[in-house]
Amino acid sequence: MAGEPFLPIELEREIFEISAIRHPEIAPVLLRVARRVFIWIEPLLYRVMRVGKSRRRAAAFLKATKTKPPAFFAASVRALCFDNYCDWSVDEARNVLKLCRGVTNFAATDRFYTPAMLPVLATMRIQRLDVCLAALFGSFEATHFTHPLFSRITHLTMGERLSSVEEHIYANLRTLPALTHLCLHSVVSPTTCTLELLLTDCVRLELLVVLWEQLSIVSATRMAANTPLRDVRLVVGVYSHCWVDWNTGAAGLPNLWTRAENVVAQRRGGELDGTVCLVQGTGTEAHIWRVCG
Repeated sequence: MAGEPFLPIELEREIFEISAIRHPEIAPVLLRVARRVFIWIEPLLYRVMRVGKSRRRAAAFLKATKTKPPAFFAASVRALCFDNYCDWSVDEARNVLKLCRGVTNFAATDRFYTPAMLPVLATMRIQRLDVCLAALFGSFEATHFTHPLFSRITHLTMGERLSSVEEHIYANLRTLPALTHLCLHSVVSPTTCTLELLLTDCVRLELLVVLWEQLSIVSATRMAANTPLRDVRLVVGVYSHCWVDWNTGAAGLPNLWTRAENVVAQRRGGELDGTVCLVQGTGTEAHIWRVCG
């Protein structure tokens, strides 16, 4: 009969879903193939939501949250980011986050991190978090890693610089029960003593990245060359477009974490020595240098 699928329905669905995931640019076209395909593919359009530079997409997302049932977003959105281009109000962002109860990967600039976000995040199963602690808790002094928000965090990126007085915050990271990946996102690197403390006390830690912006690549190279630490888990990273990298990672493509993991794996396999490596790249492109001290 005309209009009936020629393939088993399960196989047909898998083909369309894989196509939409691997090539998201064609997903809107796939929506028009058939009603059943629309039902399969539409949730995938919301799986990774970076709210920011594309004002049109952000507006469409916000409009959809007012017209679609809450259950749709709870089931569809898995990664959510409010980047520095996002022009939403803090209340709009918080209300959308409340709808997206299935999110496991969350990132935002400090403007969207307020203490009012804490009870919302605490009810979610966040595993990957890019966070500004002082903004989220109101101050560094009020930060406590026993908060339910941190109970499932495996990948943590700290998006602020701590002064020498505030570096005691790092020591408390050892209390995170699931932490395996830690990125210290800072213009000024933490002290050698702090890095050594983290590598020693965070018993489940598999990877520690010290991340520098592209403009500070000279300082990053100097740090990689001069640090006395030779722990295989320590990697120095340089980024140019952090939100692009977040987006590719959330989509399951190569990103900062996977590139640094490859360095650690090569060290463990004997392909690289313990020398700290400098990892540079955004999205799927990357360069890795062995920096000799």
